[in-house]
Order: sequence, then C-alpha cells, then structure tokens
Amino acid sequence: MDIKSVSCIYFSPTGTTGTIIKNIAKGMQSEQIEMMDCTSRSIREKDSFVFKNDLVILATPVYYGRVPEEVVPFLKTLSVQNTPVVLAVVYGNREYEDALIELHDISVEQGFIPVAAGAFIAEHSYSNSSRPIAHARPDVDDIEAAQAFGSQIREKLKPIDSLEELEKISVPGNIPYIEPENLNMIKQVRNTLSFTPATDKDKCTQCNLCAEVCPTQAIDSEDISQIDKWQCIICFACIKNCPTEAKQMTDPHFNGAIEQLQIACQKRKEPEIYL
Repeated sequence: MDIKSVSCIYFSPTGTTGTIIKNIAKGMQSEQIEMMDCTSRSIREKDSFVFKNDLVILATPVYYGRVPEEVVPFLKTLSVQNTPVVLAVVYGNREYEDALIELHDISVEQGFIPVAAGAFIAEHSYSNSSRPIAHARPDVDDIEAAQAFGSQIREKLKPIDSLEELEKISVPGNIPYIEPENLNMIKQVRNTLSFTPATDKDKCTQCNLCAEVCPTQAIDSEDISQIDKWQCIICFACIKNCPTEAKQMTDPHFNGAIEQLQIACQKRKEPEIYL
C-alpha cells in the first residue's frame, strides 16, 4: 500500500500537537500532505470534512487524561468508510491515561481503521518559567521520534495490499474510561468562582491576539478582560500567545495545585508507539 497523500486533522491550542502531527506526516514522505487545523470552533462548526486522501492522521492534546471535551463532538462528525488512520495524543509529561483509547474508539465508531498510534510529550500547558513542566518539548529528540514513527508506519503499510491483512492494533486504557476528576472539580468550582486567566491591564496592549487564538471564543473581542467561564477550557492558549505576558492565571488554589504537578512531573517521559 503506497501512501501518496495524507490528511492531518488536529486540535492544538498551544501549537505543540500541531508540531507533532506535522513531523509524523513528514516522516511518512508522502507526495501530498493536507493540514486541517480544527483548533478554532468556527472551523469545527463548518460542514463535515471530506477525505479524499489515502490516510488520515488524527491528533489531540490530553486534557485531564482524556480527549478534550471541546473537540469530541467534532471528531464524531468525521464519517468515513474503511479509511486508515494514525492516532496521536500529546501530553505534558504527566500521564495520557485513557486519551489514546478514547481517540481509538471514536475513530473506529466513525469508520476509520487504526493502523498505528502514539503518545508524545510536549511542554505542559500550565508550564511557565517559575514552574517548568517538560519545558521546550517537543525537543529535537521528540521531533526525531515523531518522524521515525511516520517512517515506521510507511514501512508497515508498504507490503500490504489490503487493509484486511492488517491485525488490529491495541492501545492502553481503561474501559469504561476513568472520570476526569480534576475537570469535574473545576466545573463545580465555577459555580462560585470564575477560575479563568486574568488580564493585567497595565501590560495589555489591546492587540486582541488572545481572543483570536481562543479555541472556544470565550474571550470578548470588545473587552479581552472578559472571559466566559463556562466556555473557557483553561487551555492557556491566551497565556502562551500573549506577547506582553498580560494574561496570567492568578488564582492561588490553581497555582498551588500546579506547583505540586510540577514536582510530580520532573522525570522525563518518552514517546510510546503502537504498531
């Protein structure tokens, strides 16, 4: 099976998942690579994507051990028939828990045939200079691993004449999936608190970049200090992309929890692949 064209579909608020999927595709050395960034809600609300390419790569970050709730409904609109798919999840050096098996199950339900899967590491969304978590990842080694994974997929498929010849891949995870307790706790807290990034008006230049990169359109473009707490998924796209560091999470309880996370996630983890 000669893979000449690849469609890459990814949700990547801070850009790292996009970096991983692009390098997996690069390693496959296909003649045509189509990048389909579904980070923006406005993109995800359009008509269903049509896949005319030989293979699809699906990639999402891991939020609280699962596929982000925000992107699940979109993934369930991707209807295909026996299209080979490569699955990738990207996590911040903690755990990817049930995210990969959840992505696997969604893809199968939509008519994809998983041919390979991988879990890759990137700088944690909550990482900053004072509490670095997997700082500057994906690094050179991670990029090489992603490209090598793409190459391995190509070699795996090359001698195959039909997808029926492939054995089903197995990925780790729990059935039923473990409930994301921390996410559920945040939802409860928001009944009384905003629990969203704050804006330092002395630093803010009103460039509106934070509103532009928000994947859920939670930031008011007319007043970027206003954030809809029920739409904000705490992805930190606004914080990571602010050129003046005007956006920050200031809640002491949240920051205390992240300090503990930083301590627990110091040991470097490496990508895991399933072929």
